[in-house]
Parts: sequence; structure tokens; C-alpha cells
Amino acid sequence: MATFASVLSAALFLAALVSWGMNVRARYRQDLEAPSVPPFAAREYAAVLLLCLASLILHTGLVSAVRLIGGKNTAFADTFRMFTGLDSRHYFDIARGGYTAAAENGEYLNLVFFPGYPLLTGLFMLVFPEDLSGYLAAWIPFLLAGMALYRLFRLDRDRPAALRMLLWLCIVPGAVFYSYPMSEPLYLAAAAAALYLARTRRWFAAGVCGFVAAFTRSLGLLLLLPLGIELLESCGPFRKGFLKDHWKELLKGASCLLMIPLAFAVYLCINRIVGGDPLIFLQYQKSNWHQSAGWFFTTAGTQMEYAMRTWVETPYKFWGLWLPNLLVGFGSLALMLLRGRRLRLSEGAWFFVYFAVAYGASWLLSGPRYMAVFFPMAVLIEEAPGPKWLKGTLLGGASLFYLFCFAMRWSVW
Repeated sequence: MATFASVLSAALFLAALVSWGMNVRARYRQDLEAPSVPPFAAREYAAVLLLCLASLILHTGLVSAVRLIGGKNTAFADTFRMFTGLDSRHYFDIARGGYTAAAENGEYLNLVFFPGYPLLTGLFMLVFPEDLSGYLAAWIPFLLAGMALYRLFRLDRDRPAALRMLLWLCIVPGAVFYSYPMSEPLYLAAAAAALYLARTRRWFAAGVCGFVAAFTRSLGLLLLLPLGIELLESCGPFRKGFLKDHWKELLKGASCLLMIPLAFAVYLCINRIVGGDPLIFLQYQKSNWHQSAGWFFTTAGTQMEYAMRTWVETPYKFWGLWLPNLLVGFGSLALMLLRGRRLRLSEGAWFFVYFAVAYGASWLLSGPRYMAVFFPMAVLIEEAPGPKWLKGTLLGGASLFYLFCFAMRWSVW
């Protein structure tokens, strides 16, 4: 079964790549003018904020209810301390005392976590209590992410479709992590804003948002690809003499987008200053989190192997850990195969690189969380065949089950 999973993953990936890549040149839009930005009414902003806020409150409330009924909590407020069992505790250590805090045996293990989210949390800690600061640093960016995503979706779709696509992102498995002190909301807000600003040809602002995304999560570095493609598209690269006519725009845009690798360079400098080696975080990931770079199809085989083993030995790990990772991985590839050609060129190229890197971790435990913040998935879900009520029912049911596993702490990471 492990070999079958690996072969199936590779086959789906290649099939989706071939399907998407056919007639790539014709799919360059060559729209030299920035897309028209539709006017936004106050009621639209209110609807977006209410949807995002309702998602945060609903996820938190449901998790609390499950834990109370399951005997995991004795009071509703205990739910807000769940983050002590997540990566949040590392972010709080960094926010309180920097990367030199909470060293273990002389090793600064917290260096594997990027500084963007703990820096924001630390700023809130100047005014608010620690726990509240962590939630503010997650909830406020998620509300901003909703605004940025809605504006991005509206560039290509009408209001109902844009709101519906935002709804899909609020109910995908993994969206429960938006409600807790984690780095996903900040990354999502920065990445969505960066792509929206690139689409509307505001390169400096796009570079700044790209910097924040790459300073928050390692996958943020990959934003250089979609933003770079948007820059090329804005100049019509297949037009005769485009370099001669648009070299100034290309130079200006490229210099702004260099802020994205600059963020990663700053992170490497932090590793060098604190740990003595700019790549020390890779060593810590391998020795303490058993993570190293690999092939995504090998990961599928490993996950299938553990799924078959835990089905008998530890069923809760099968339901909470390995099955969701496998379903999200194969489901994402299947959606890309079916509807990948509906994505913009930048989003399609980004998908293949993002998936290969995110699912290429040798010991991947967080596939649903990683794919939850890849917001072009909303386009694939919206364009997927079938009635909208059925897609909503299936997606919502899967999300509720994953939330249950998260609340019961069935190895959901």
C-alpha cells in the first residue's frame, strides 16, 4: 500500500502538471494595464468581517464544547489554554525572551520557528497579558486576511462568488488553527495582500507584504514565484520588444520583490548570530522534529505505511493524523487535475512548487494546516464539479470531523 500511495501521488502530480501546462503560452494574459478594482461598499466589508469573526468564534466554541463533553476540560476557559500543547508555546518563548530563551542542553531549538508571528505577539505583550496577546496576534491578522482575500477574489468574480470562496477557506480542514495562537493567520494575511497588490501593480507594497510572509513562515519564500510571474505578465513577455519597452517597470518591480528573499536572509542571520550557523535550524529540524527535505510522493508512501500500522495499534492516530494528511494531499492533487486550468498562471505554478515543498517533508504531520493557507485552493473548490450545497456539506463535514480530532488531541498538528 505504501508503494501504491507513492505511485498514485506521483501520477496525480504529473497528470495535473501536464493538464495545467498545456498551451501555457496562450494562457499568458498579457494585460499591460492593471485590472480594474471594483468599488467596495461598506456592507461588503461588514459581511467579510462578520464571516471571518463568526468562523473564529464558531471554531473556538465547538472545540470547547467537544472538550467539555469529552472530559478534556472542566471549564470553557480551559479551551484558551490548549495552545500549550501546540507550537504556540515556542512562539510565546520567543516573544518573551527572544531566541536565547528556553534553550535545551545548550541548543536553541526555537530557531526552527520564524520570527514574524512571535515579534507581533511580543508587541501586543507590551500592552496586554500574554495569552490575550497571542490571540490578538492571530485573530486580527485573520480578519485582515479575509479583507485581502475578498478583494483578491473580486478582481475575477462577482460578490456572491467571492464571499463563497472566502467561506470555503473558513471551513477547510485545518481552518481550526486560525483560532489559536499560531503563525498561519499572519502568513495568510501577508500572502493574500502581497498577491492582491501584485495583481494591481503596486510592487513596493507587494514586496513589503511578501517580506512579512517570508519572515513568518518558510513557505513564504515561495511567494517570489507567483509575484514574479505577475510582474512578467504585466509587461506582456511574449510581445515583441517587451524588454525594450518595459525594462524600467521590470527593474522596479524586481527590486521590490527582492524584499521576499531579504526576509529569509535576515532569518539566516538570526540563526548565525544565535546558533553560530546560518543553517542550524535545519539541523534542529532533523534531530528534534525528524524533518528533512524529501520527495512528496515518498511522503505519501510513509503516511500510508503509518496509517495501515496505526489502524490496528493506535486508531486515534489513524483518524486524527494519517488519514487527514492523506486525504488532503490526494484531494488537493485531484482538484488540481480537474480544475487546475482555471487558475491564473501564477497561481498554478505556485501550487506545484508549494505542494512539492510542503508535502516533501520527510515526517509530515501538518498537511491540512499547510494546505489551509494556500488560498488558491478556494478557486479549485469553487470550480469543482457538483452543486454548491454538496461541496459545502462535504467540506463542512470533513472540517467538523477534523475539529473533533483536534479538540480530542488525536495527534492533530
